[in-house]
Amino acid sequence: MAERTPGRRNLLLRLGAPGPYVLSAAFATALWFPLRLFEDPDRSVPLALVRAGLAGVVWGLFPFLMAAVSRSRSQDRSLVALRRGVVPAGGPDRAAMVDQLPATRRGALIAVVGGVPLFGGLAALAPTVDRPASGVAFLVVLAVVLTIAGITLGRVRRLDRRLAGISQVSRPPI
Repeated sequence: MAERTPGRRNLLLRLGAPGPYVLSAAFATALWFPLRLFEDPDRSVPLALVRAGLAGVVWGLFPFLMAAVSRSRSQDRSLVALRRGVVPAGGPDRAAMVDQLPATRRGALIAVVGGVPLFGGLAALAPTVDRPASGVAFLVVLAVVLTIAGITLGRVRRLDRRLAGISQVSRPPI
């Protein structure tokens, strides 16, 4: 059975960790915010935002887990190569990994650029509405997101260097 070529339709699934989580947590927070405002209109807007952020942190996991379940074989092979730091020897596996590296880098950068303002802002806002435990939870999530993004960027950089070394060696001299 022939594998589908990844297209724009499943771009979220192709992004590297933890990019899909940060995007889905931000989306879930945006969806929960009006619900939290409507649920208790007498409470403050910052409190509704913190409560929506907590729901977004939890509900943001589900699309991320679904992305992990619905990966294609070539994405699985690329992920294994990324984890091991070894460039695959086979042509199709190498091509799939080379195709996946930019999306993996993009996902890690999206996590850093989106995670710091989202989780950092919610962590700073939580103590102002007497929710210090929520602030600590947002800081823990931010630390995990930044750690995973840093590890992912380091692995991508290492594979880029190895690919550059292989392509320089295999090039005929001029």
